[in-house]
Amino acid sequence: MASVTARYRRIAEVLVRNGMSALADQIGLREHMTGLVYRHLSGDDSGPVPGPMRLRRALEDLGPTFVKLGQMLSTRRDLLPLEYTSELEKLQTSTSPVTYAQIAETIRRELGADPHELFSHFDEVPLASASIGQAHRARLQDGTEVIVKVRKPGAAEMIHSDLDLIRSLAALASREWSLARDADIESVVAAFDRMMRRELDYRTEADNARRLRRNLAEDRTVRVPRVYRELTTSEVLTEQFVTGMVITDTAALDAARINRRKVAHDATESLLRMVLVDGFFHADPHPGNLFVETDGTIWLIDFGMVGTLSPQVREHLLWLAFALGRQDEDGAVSALLQLAPPRGGVDRRRLSRDVSELLDMLTEKPLGEISVAAVVERITALLRRHRLQLPSDVSALLRMLVLTESSAVALDPGFQVATVLEEVLPIAMGELLSPEALARRAGMAGRTALRLGTDLPQRALRLLDDYESRGVDVHIDAADLDKVITRMENTADRLIVGMTMSALLVGISTVLASQPSAGGRMRDPLLIGAGGTTALMGMLLAAGAGPVRTAGRFVRRNLRGS
Repeated sequence: MASVTARYRRIAEVLVRNGMSALADQIGLREHMTGLVYRHLSGDDSGPVPGPMRLRRALEDLGPTFVKLGQMLSTRRDLLPLEYTSELEKLQTSTSPVTYAQIAETIRRELGADPHELFSHFDEVPLASASIGQAHRARLQDGTEVIVKVRKPGAAEMIHSDLDLIRSLAALASREWSLARDADIESVVAAFDRMMRRELDYRTEADNARRLRRNLAEDRTVRVPRVYRELTTSEVLTEQFVTGMVITDTAALDAARINRRKVAHDATESLLRMVLVDGFFHADPHPGNLFVETDGTIWLIDFGMVGTLSPQVREHLLWLAFALGRQDEDGAVSALLQLAPPRGGVDRRRLSRDVSELLDMLTEKPLGEISVAAVVERITALLRRHRLQLPSDVSALLRMLVLTESSAVALDPGFQVATVLEEVLPIAMGELLSPEALARRAGMAGRTALRLGTDLPQRALRLLDDYESRGVDVHIDAADLDKVITRMENTADRLIVGMTMSALLVGISTVLASQPSAGGRMRDPLLIGAGGTTALMGMLLAAGAGPVRTAGRFVRRNLRGS
């Protein structure tokens, strides 16, 4: 317990030091903030540090797991404003390497032999080091160049401990902070927990690579390196070493006389096919994970972050894209609500108005001239405003699309993602409407109907039993009841005044009608008649049309003439 308290205190200290004492208080760390003092921080221009930068610095101070959490949050533009997600994208997980002796010990334990026995060459100096593991170049006995990723000793224990702490903080925040409850922060952290535990096991990354390699088997432009299963365990991953130029190194590509426009098109098309056709995609296609060989072949590496879209989610995405393309406001709203269910109620009229504004933006200029980043920014702002929550993989998809467009535009400033999307959408729609897909959906619907038909009688009996034994409880929110009562009181007041004034007018009209005028003539029946005019006045009064003022004018008008 003491160690947990010390870690809470450490988090509170880091947040307060970075000028985020309000956040520390909101997430339930109030009791751990005693005696902590805020230290003034300055940015590069010696002015106050913006909130997004303070958050990034705090996460960096808290260590690798919190850095990973920040990187995941950078994909959740439906939860955080753009200035925060953009700043969190700058988070880096590069850490100091561990010694070769520690790496060799892990390989001996996992693979049963010393690295120099397993490989004809093993570079003891790491090629790269990250929070979970580090990578070494090596060569197989047959001369094949490979990369060997080894998990750092103690990394799993540290991350498991941090994940337990982050889950506890999420539960605290949900109890203490309404914004955290509204954002369902516990579900966000649960998704992060699953992602990190998968990333700790290199066999998961190996499976991701093999699956993408199978999906791209017929793709002649984009390739995935081979994984050597016999040299892969939960702590060691051995895969084909990839050479080539970083995809955004335009100078090197030009020197090699590579058609940059074609590279941009081919990479984007493959990535969009992964999403819309396969439903399994690389979720982190930043330039460091894409290399181009001299013949134009594109290599995709690093498969720790992937996204999986169910057929239903892909269907909602396709219908949303289809509705936006056809300027179908109702269709777009329905697809959006299916894709991102609301956290609580939703004002459909306001949502329709915002979707209409989005459609207006899409019609202001040709589709090919509209940036994906601008559309994503508008959609995610709409999601935040209406508290619509995207599935975590769809959030990763939005970030992936922005990264893809960024790399493509760096290669070809005139590149238009919409052009490639128009090529992929018919293929995806064909898959969606294929006989096999329709039969699969019909089968699912049939199973659902069968289950419902089987369960419904029993559920109906339970419902009737509950009704007979306990009756029906009606729960009313006091705040809502106050509004209803106030409205009823106002309506009742108007009705009472209207009825009273109607009776008064009838009496006055009767009296006045029985008296002749000065000239011996009866007064104008249209003015003082006890029939239609008086009844109309009563209705107007009951409707609230200024009862006292209206009645007063009527009475004064008649009395002046008496």
